[in-house]
Amino acid sequence: MRVLLITLLTFAIGAVTGQTKLRIDPNGAEAPTFSELFEEVKFIPLETKSQSIFGSIKQLFVTKDLFIFTETKTNNIMIFYRNGKFKTKIDRDIYSSGSINIDFENERIYYNKGYTIYSFDYEGKSLGLIDDKRIGSRYILGKNTTVYYDKRVNKVLPDSISHEISFFKEGMPEAKLFPYNMKNDEFSMEDTYQVMHSFFYTIGNGTEALFTRPYHYTIYNARSSGVDSLFQIVLPYELSLNEEELNNNKRYPAGSKSSYFKDHPNHIQSITFPYSIGSNLFFKLQPSGVISDSYLYRLDEERLFRVDQVKADEKSYYLNVLNILMPSEFVNKNFLVADEEYIYTIMPADVLKEQYKNNKSRGLTTEYPEDLLKVLTSRNKNANYVIVALKPKK
Repeated sequence: MRVLLITLLTFAIGAVTGQTKLRIDPNGAEAPTFSELFEEVKFIPLETKSQSIFGSIKQLFVTKDLFIFTETKTNNIMIFYRNGKFKTKIDRDIYSSGSINIDFENERIYYNKGYTIYSFDYEGKSLGLIDDKRIGSRYILGKNTTVYYDKRVNKVLPDSISHEISFFKEGMPEAKLFPYNMKNDEFSMEDTYQVMHSFFYTIGNGTEALFTRPYHYTIYNARSSGVDSLFQIVLPYELSLNEEELNNNKRYPAGSKSSYFKDHPNHIQSITFPYSIGSNLFFKLQPSGVISDSYLYRLDEERLFRVDQVKADEKSYYLNVLNILMPSEFVNKNFLVADEEYIYTIMPADVLKEQYKNNKSRGLTTEYPEDLLKVLTSRNKNANYVIVALKPKK
């Protein structure tokens, strides 16, 4: 698998750079052992006590000192220290938006309720309300810059141009990208699909976020200075969209693009869940008819791995680091977030305990970290989830 380089274009906010083209054949993906992909795993049990119990993690952010996330049981925002100890929570009612935004630079937490943004500090203290009538997925990039994604297409909307990506600096419009016609675009709202993640994928220290667009195979990076087009994925012909056919509105009119994927069930709709750490590019391929697969492409070696087929070994304490049992956290949510060193997922404590019991019966034992051993030998049947931090080889 060769990496073809395209010369970078001059970049300014409101423009998009050139990209690296990656030719990827999923049929050649390797099923690795843990040690082939990762240097380290940290199993971080989240403290279980009456005020810290939650359902499952939906949206996770990792700061220098904290885990901040939304959860499924109460719709609250939970705040834990990086060692797993509970810090505090922010109570929300059922009418509040499920997604949150983190301002890493100013240490602020935001969530929406209608057109009102509720603001909190990392102690969970309320800092007041902000009016925001902008619609779409929101991400704070630092330096008082916020980026939004919004694509609404409907025959009742004006016959005018809008943009998928909009930058605002200190609340004022800064730049717009990817124009489309709100009334007559080739794809309507019925043609889009839902991914169990917010539109933007955090990387690094939170001031960058990767994103992709439906029906495109390009991975972009949003920064306060604008958008980089990082990678273009080139797939084998039998998996690739036929754009001319897909865009044929006589055969597949707007609002009926799903018919194209009935005719071409193996074609990949989009690239999802992109994360980049060092020479490692994580992503999923999103077909329409089957569950998507999770991959890691090693840029320096030009090798493709099936992450969801990684095999446990001594370096992972003979424990599976991904929960692919049904109902599967990883199959549905994939990795939740990444920082400069680690990529994160979650594991039910009971699943880890069952693995430990089975390994012990087979004579597979090793020296476990103290906190992990407490979870593996605990009799608490209602323990909170365990955060799994994986450090990929660089």
